[in-house]
Amino acid sequence: MKTCQVSRKDFIVPLCNTACPAGVDVPRYIRAVRQGRYHDAVAVLRERLPLPTVCADACFAPCEDACAYKQLGDPLAIRALKRAAVDKGDDSWLENKKQAPSTGKTVAVVGAGPAGLTTAYYLATKGHGVTLYDAWPEPGGTLRFGVPQFRLPKARLARDIAHILDLGVVFKGNTRIGGDMDFSALTADHGAVFLGCGAMASIRSDLTGWGQGDGVILGWDFLKAVSQGREFDLGDGVAVLGGGNVAVDAARTAVRLGVPKVSLVYRRTRNEMPAHPDEIAAAEAEGVSILENWAPDKVICDDKATDPSVTGLALISCTSEGDGGRECRLILDEDITTRVDANTIIVAIGQKADLDFLSDETGLLSSPDELKIDPDTLETGIPGVFAGGDVVTGPDSIVNAIAQGRKAAEAMDRYLGGSGDVSETLAPAEETVDVAPLSTAPVPRQAMPQLQPWQCRASFDQAETGLSPEQVEIEAGRCLDCDARKFEVVVNPENCKECGYCRDACQVGTFGPAEGFNQKGYRPMAVNSSDWCVGCLKCFYACPDFAIDIIEKHES
Repeated sequence: MKTCQVSRKDFIVPLCNTACPAGVDVPRYIRAVRQGRYHDAVAVLRERLPLPTVCADACFAPCEDACAYKQLGDPLAIRALKRAAVDKGDDSWLENKKQAPSTGKTVAVVGAGPAGLTTAYYLATKGHGVTLYDAWPEPGGTLRFGVPQFRLPKARLARDIAHILDLGVVFKGNTRIGGDMDFSALTADHGAVFLGCGAMASIRSDLTGWGQGDGVILGWDFLKAVSQGREFDLGDGVAVLGGGNVAVDAARTAVRLGVPKVSLVYRRTRNEMPAHPDEIAAAEAEGVSILENWAPDKVICDDKATDPSVTGLALISCTSEGDGGRECRLILDEDITTRVDANTIIVAIGQKADLDFLSDETGLLSSPDELKIDPDTLETGIPGVFAGGDVVTGPDSIVNAIAQGRKAAEAMDRYLGGSGDVSETLAPAEETVDVAPLSTAPVPRQAMPQLQPWQCRASFDQAETGLSPEQVEIEAGRCLDCDARKFEVVVNPENCKECGYCRDACQVGTFGPAEGFNQKGYRPMAVNSSDWCVGCLKCFYACPDFAIDIIEKHES
């Protein structure tokens, strides 16, 4: 197969890169995987991710939603290829890792979750002395105590955390700020402070009957207790309230604890659940029943028992008024009711930040549950105090927390007198890339292998087992090298009759309406940018007026 060689100076930033909050160079590490250079692939990941194994296992992969291969078929399994890289690659990236000499400056990081760990990693790399404070005995935050082992095994999490602590970061667990240590002591003892304490306070429901009997648990508290080894007798049935990732994780955890009947109750439809679709599908495969368009009414208890216990949950029909968006009004129909039998009810309707320890600090809070920060620097109203991650954004993705931690580290380094540049070069540079001729024949996406449902129900082993070598080869070969491949799209405005078929056929944003009108009175389509065109020719064939030309600039 004849290829053409493209210089890196001619590259563009592809959609997968821009969709990744951490800015990972996706095509570059996929090329390394495709060529069997797994060590280099890990090094590319490490240039932007101090927690690559975590992201390989538990990221919800916004890069895949943006992948331009959707013009041909299903998007690349980018996270699965990341998993292949971290499983097969080694730590040779450490040979290029540079840590600056000590600056003599110290930093306190409150919260050892993904945002705090990332901030600590980059500030320690810049030579600052970093101490991580956390209320839990081990570092990881929600990664350790909120994400179940079947999604992110603790041993794999420990691999990433070890590299951070090896930079000299000091971890002080079982230390609650506002209890074991005053916040004022942090600001007095350190040159800068980062607040990355997450959103770990569960939002409570006004559910009627809560407290009448044992058997109602908060979702986050449940996951945390299971991760710490606490044993539960959940009975023969569990009803989980909520539609987010915590709710789905709680339901899948209950299945693994041997509960024969687990139901997930959600006010809206299954398609409107905020949990990731793959996680919802996995829960269903493991036996979780999703009861959509039902709202909880009250807890049903056995009042005749000496110790009242939960026996079920009464539900009311719930429908949406509007377009089905998150802001549409929910309508309850009290004439349509049902019940679900359950001995345990897990309430997982949301989380928020617990900022009580900052209530006396002037200039930090804009409300009891919200930190006041500068969006550009993440600095709070107190000079030298920064904040990021879920404590600022509310419950969000792991990779977004990592991105916030990196952004905070840049601003904090500048505040401490540094350059604010935390960029690293850990992988060999790509001077040129060999681009193969484009094939528009779709290649099916390789599905991530999973344990069988019966195996999942029997243990907390990691549910995803990783792509086989043959699958890795096929999936990495599907990458279109969008950063290096270049097409020029041209619209003849006088031929265009503004039907918009080209815009509808293109999912990468190539087309948009022109500012003016042509001589026939039509407002023609114009090319917003040719950068993300993949040469699928769908727009060309969709145009009834033959107004579009597409030219590949790097031909073999």
